[in-house]
Amino acid sequence: MRVVCRYLFVLVLPMLLGLAPQSAKADSHGDATAFMEEYLSTFDTGHAGDIMALYNDPFFMIAPSGDVRAFETKKGIRKAIRGWKFYMKKGGVVSSRYGELNVRALSDDTAIASAVVERLDEVGKLLTKIGATYNLRRESGKWKIFIIQLHDVDTNFSCLVISHDNTKRYIIV
Repeated sequence: MRVVCRYLFVLVLPMLLGLAPQSAKADSHGDATAFMEEYLSTFDTGHAGDIMALYNDPFFMIAPSGDVRAFETKKGIRKAIRGWKFYMKKGGVVSSRYGELNVRALSDDTAIASAVVERLDEVGKLLTKIGATYNLRRESGKWKIFIIQLHDVDTNFSCLVISHDNTKRYIIV
């Protein structure tokens, strides 16, 4: 009985009162950032099946014009990925890199990432830049992209961390 009471007092009660350490959110942030790095690498080097595993089913994309495309089946997602890869290759894109990447965990199982994605040719010359903001959700312990919103690179958000009285506050600009 003493062990159960100690467990409740040390672990459960602080969580219920919101006094638990912030390491869970920090881990979620780090995990989501690592996922975004993996996503870009997989998108550049992987086959459609490898890339598909990183998207939620269903998956949504919002164009800068506001048009929404829904990809509601694995077949639809695979077809879209093949199309994107085809047009990128046709345009001379060989690889991509993040010019800027900002990731913020919103909860243990959701995060938002905003990036400037730079597309490069075979010699590393910059061909184009695009802004993209990703809504992520963790499903069965794995991060997945639920929504991608494409936008101008100048509207990418940044996360500034301000320390005030030993607490961290995040401002999304």
